[in-house]
Amino acid sequence: MNLLLIGLLIGVAFGAILTLSGLSNPTLILDMLRLRNLRLFKVLAVAIGTGIVGIALLDSGGLAHTSIKPLHLLAVLLGGGLFGVGFAVAGYCPGTSLAAAAEGRRDAFFTVAGGLAGAAAYALLYAWLKPFLVDPLTFGKPTLFSWLGVPALAIALPIGAIAAWLAWRWWREEHPASPVARARESAAH
Repeated sequence: MNLLLIGLLIGVAFGAILTLSGLSNPTLILDMLRLRNLRLFKVLAVAIGTGIVGIALLDSGGLAHTSIKPLHLLAVLLGGGLFGVGFAVAGYCPGTSLAAAAEGRRDAFFTVAGGLAGAAAYALLYAWLKPFLVDPLTFGKPTLFSWLGVPALAIALPIGAIAAWLAWRWWREEHPASPVARARESAAH
């Protein structure tokens, strides 16, 4: 199967999951940023933990090739700041804005257009920005496991285990045990 088609199908599935779970709702995103409702944060933590283990396993088995990009600290700080402001103002990140646009949310269309305009502006201005943002404070292609001198799985597995533990704990908070199970727990103590 064509890799572009696989990517498209994965993107459609990702968007469908965002939409069906309500995670493309900008109110939920803004509530997470305001620390009022951490449901989305919980999903992100589990996804990051699962993803880091999956990628490390695939990479260690030679089934994936991770292409680490160079760390250009000034560009990352400025770009991250702009991204964060846009995230907080719009209530969307790139993935959720596309899912919300597919749902027909008009504000999401403006967010998608703004993201594309920003990417185009960066591409057009790259040659001018490079001496100021890219060339200074460039640190090669660092990874946590290369800094520590350990295999990727030595970092990925503990992070994945923490994410799994957090997921279980959060699930238990949102789905407390039945009265019978609570009675058994209190009798055991």
